[in-house]
Amino acid sequence: MMWRVYLVVLNCLVPSIVAHVCLNTTQYSPCSSNIACGCLILAGATNDGICSYLYTACSESNACAPDNRTCLEPDHTCVQHPRCGNKPLCFPTSMSTQAFCPPMSSTTIDPSLPHDGICAQTKWKRDGIIVATDVDGSDSNEVRPSAIFVDENDAIYIADHANKRIVKWEAGATKGQVVAGGHGDGNANDQFTDVRSIVVDKNGTMFICDRGNRRVQRWLKSANQASTVLDDILCFGLALDNEGSLYISDGAHDRVIKWPSNETVAGGHSVGFDLNQLNDPRQIFVDRHKSVYVVDGYNYRIVKWPVGAQEGIVVAGGNGEGVGKSQLSYPNGVVADDSGTVYVLDYGNDRVTRWFPNAPSGILILGRPGFNDPDDTSVIYRSIDMTMDRHGNLYVVDIMNERTLKFLVDKSACIQSN
Repeated sequence: MMWRVYLVVLNCLVPSIVAHVCLNTTQYSPCSSNIACGCLILAGATNDGICSYLYTACSESNACAPDNRTCLEPDHTCVQHPRCGNKPLCFPTSMSTQAFCPPMSSTTIDPSLPHDGICAQTKWKRDGIIVATDVDGSDSNEVRPSAIFVDENDAIYIADHANKRIVKWEAGATKGQVVAGGHGDGNANDQFTDVRSIVVDKNGTMFICDRGNRRVQRWLKSANQASTVLDDILCFGLALDNEGSLYISDGAHDRVIKWPSNETVAGGHSVGFDLNQLNDPRQIFVDRHKSVYVVDGYNYRIVKWPVGAQEGIVVAGGNGEGVGKSQLSYPNGVVADDSGTVYVLDYGNDRVTRWFPNAPSGILILGRPGFNDPDDTSVIYRSIDMTMDRHGNLYVVDIMNERTLKFLVDKSACIQSN
């Protein structure tokens, strides 16, 4: 793909704007140091487009003129935008300026940064975007989320607790498709009772923690039902490592096990507060080094277990339950970036905090503790699951407000000028 910065006049509109022209590209290809921007192919073009901010609501764009190439309203240009429908739309050119979409040609990633490009100065938008709502071809379009997973293709999988099903949204899709369950509450192999975690491998196989039925299910891509890989287990969290091994937190034995070997990789020394013990392990995360990060629920801490470790390392919390910067209150979710910085979904404090390696306390990055306004997307109220996509965007399951929020990452401060 090639792109350059031009001074262009779009659809003969005045005044002209400074914008990116994407040449020899594909729809939504990255074109800016702002990862929220992508190439929109111009109406009538095959592989040329304009670099634009992609998160403008579809309702703000009107249909193009009858020729499907021009716009009658000022300061708009006619583009293809499949996420908003099959017909070309008039997109506001104000969303295509260098202020919104700085050109990549003037910047480079600092080579000292980790692979994911997240640095200490990285921030997240405080207002989230509500994602994954409507379900196609369903008797009930209601989605009450209880768990989330985002794959390497940016597809979103959500456990819909209300309808006992797993729904998948392909990247950019406005409606989800049911890919598992949807046959009511039960313990048959096409049913669920209480899904607490989902992970999906590179082949599209889903592993599902059906805590209500005390089992872990494996659901092959396009299958009509699942098979049980583990039963009589009080699972909560699931994670996959880079070799495809599955990790499961087991609240009945206060441990994390690795499947299919069934070896204990964290805890397993009865319930307790010692560093070789856990007390109600919840969500888990496995990094590229196969270190296991465990939400140690009733110890109010996050514990990291490197491969082969006999005891864990406290990387967040561990100072009793509370609202202080060094404390957590019934944590539920954890992810870690490539630098080892830990992000904690703090259920009881309605916040996400960021803990740098060896830091004595966390930094608030998301949430407004003490508030619950369902119309305010900066609020996460009693949230029970969190994940980070390959770009660094954070997704939070806000169960009490029955929504899933996406918080866009801003890594612009990690980019240095040439």
